[in-house]
Amino acid sequence: MLSRRTFLLATGSLATLLPTRPAWAKPAKPIGIQLYTVRDLMNQDPIGTLKQLAAIGFTHLESYQGDKGIYFGLKPGEFTRIARDLGMTLFATHFNLGKTAEASIGQAAQAGLTYLIVPYNELTSLEGAKRAVDEYSRLGELCQKQGVQFGYHNHGYDFETFEGVVPYDLFLQQIDPKLMVMELELYWFARMNVDPLTYIQKYPGRFPLWHIKDMDKTERTWNTEVGQGSIDYGRLMAQAKTAGLQYALFEQDGHFHPSVWPSLTTSYRAVSKLVG
Repeated sequence: MLSRRTFLLATGSLATLLPTRPAWAKPAKPIGIQLYTVRDLMNQDPIGTLKQLAAIGFTHLESYQGDKGIYFGLKPGEFTRIARDLGMTLFATHFNLGKTAEASIGQAAQAGLTYLIVPYNELTSLEGAKRAVDEYSRLGELCQKQGVQFGYHNHGYDFETFEGVVPYDLFLQQIDPKLMVMELELYWFARMNVDPLTYIQKYPGRFPLWHIKDMDKTERTWNTEVGQGSIDYGRLMAQAKTAGLQYALFEQDGHFHPSVWPSLTTSYRAVSKLVG
């Protein structure tokens, strides 16, 4: 005999099981979450975890290419239907470079994703950065043909200097902005003591996605809840229009206080105020 949950999933009526979205969750811009934040929970119980995220107020989901794929073991249609019934949209994902990159572009297009983001490609030389320029331009063109926007998510190594050249500068200077948008990972700007406003002012409109996570005040290698750390997000948000901000995406790698769900609620409310 089918359980009530199984029946509702099969008939697309999961919404009857869903918690009410909180009345205070009315930000001016969409607030999303990078699902890496809750990776262990998503791998254990993707449906239950999505319900919890919806109950907090998140409306947009950015996935990543983990061991179970961007749908965490669910079928693509099942995942998108569940998210939709919860009032959320899977609109972006991080993906791996290499042999599977082109297949990922086709899959993203079939799933109706808006953004496909490179999350990691550690750079150790100027030659490596130049090769990345060529590869990102190529992937950006392939994405355009499929109706998907290609993007880049920075880390600390992007701000190292190789033979007098900073890779992040090279990308902005040499890659057509139509082919690659920038997903600002603001924690890493702070970690590397780089002011993101210098880039926003020099390259306005090229930063539609922001990863918002705070830096612990005593241990710079740790994340903490937004508003509880050392990053002055009010100063940055004052330039959101110049940057071209469209989506504020919360991310936290760990160190939840006191535990994951109260922690995410605290950060969601802080981000809501920032974009409100």
